[in-house]
Amino acid sequence: METLQWDERLHYRDRLRASRYAALADAEAFSEICFAVEAIGLRLYGREATMNQYFPRIQVLAEDSAVFSEMPHQFPQLFSRFDALYKTVQIARNDAMHAGIYARHVTTAAIELCIGLEEALMKEQQLVRTKVKDYMVRSPIIVHPWQPVAYARQLMLMHSFTFLPVKIGDWKLVPEVSMAKFLRRHEDRKLALGRSIQDAASLENNALDLLTAHVVGPEDNVSDLLSGAPANQPTLWLVDDGHAGLAGVLSPFELM
Repeated sequence: METLQWDERLHYRDRLRASRYAALADAEAFSEICFAVEAIGLRLYGREATMNQYFPRIQVLAEDSAVFSEMPHQFPQLFSRFDALYKTVQIARNDAMHAGIYARHVTTAAIELCIGLEEALMKEQQLVRTKVKDYMVRSPIIVHPWQPVAYARQLMLMHSFTFLPVKIGDWKLVPEVSMAKFLRRHEDRKLALGRSIQDAASLENNALDLLTAHVVGPEDNVSDLLSGAPANQPTLWLVDDGHAGLAGVLSPFELM
């Protein structure tokens, strides 16, 4: 089987992760996961083929993941086998009945498949790849100061974000709890939703509370970040791109 280089592993890991996030936001978007898995199959197989033909090559890769090689044997009631997940996604790939309970079931299987393959792609790299750049989520979603609170709220609900970056002078974070408090404090919800993020944050009373963001560099060590992170608080690191923008974001979620 073709050996994947580190840059390739990162590319496919990021593609799987992005498709998994899309499926979490919309259960009927599980086809994005199919496309990501097929891209890996094409690379490993060496030419365009079917998911059935890709299966043996991807199965070899999947064996590098403890989620597939160990957990289903130790905890069969909690973890599904790779072949079962793959076949479920394969069958659904060409099935038109992607709605309701069916879509949610298939999406759950597809997300489990993603999680296992992401771990397989990162195997044996955990000890030698220790930098922020190896794990960060690239092309992060941010909100701009002039955009309305309603838009920030929509992004947070669509993507299940705990924090949303915004640059007002320095980088800040809009926390989900601040958003909930801000909307509850104001009797006129329509007015509150229509305010810009910057205006809402600068109100004298009942303002939208923002947090000062922890900005790190892509070459920083993830072990240093984790050692300094509070165990009982949500955490999000913003990764500076060197040009006053963001190269990515990193949370403990990506380091699990």
